[in-house]
Amino acid sequence: MPPNHNDHHFMKGISSLSCVTGQEHDQMCCILIGLIIDIPLPGGMSNMRLVWAVQAVLDFLYLAQYPMHTNETLETLEDALAHFHQAKDIFVDLGIWESFNIPKLHFVQHYVMLIQLYSTTDNFDTAYTERLHIDFAKDAYDATNHKDEFTQMENWLEHKEKIFCHNQYLKWAQNGSPISTPRIEWEPPGLELGCFLHMSKHPTVCAVPID
Repeated sequence: MPPNHNDHHFMKGISSLSCVTGQEHDQMCCILIGLIIDIPLPGGMSNMRLVWAVQAVLDFLYLAQYPMHTNETLETLEDALAHFHQAKDIFVDLGIWESFNIPKLHFVQHYVMLIQLYSTTDNFDTAYTERLHIDFAKDAYDATNHKDEFTQMENWLEHKEKIFCHNQYLKWAQNGSPISTPRIEWEPPGLELGCFLHMSKHPTVCAVPID
């Protein structure tokens, strides 16, 4: 492909990457169709099913990232997934994959239902869990001697929590040991489930304007 300042060219290939970030996934999606649109398949096999399958996956990925959905976009999302399942056997015919019993591939079947229940997927980000992975796994592993590391990691995390609790206690004592007020039960606004609407069968005033 010709060089472009908006595209990332993976000069050493994609399969050689050991740790792929979300940004790199987006960059792969930008060039994937261009790479396979005219690729020759073994045995003179037509690559139409391959292009169809990849295009369906890309359509699903981009549609799933919409910040707002309607019934039409959700139907299009389901159609893209259905088109992929119709053409996915090309990967078996090419010997790339033997079975599609993949948890992530199964989970995409529930996207439409989850979007209808919990809103769009642009609210979700793995940065929070990745940050916790650094604090609770990488830092803990680096503190060990890399032998019987799980027990050492547990002890390190337990000591870290105790130090944090002791630090909080010292701050509380230095502030004069204030007595904490009882916690007030918080309710999110706009979710008063005990409200009911009562309609009168015989209104006292008739023909009242909306204003």
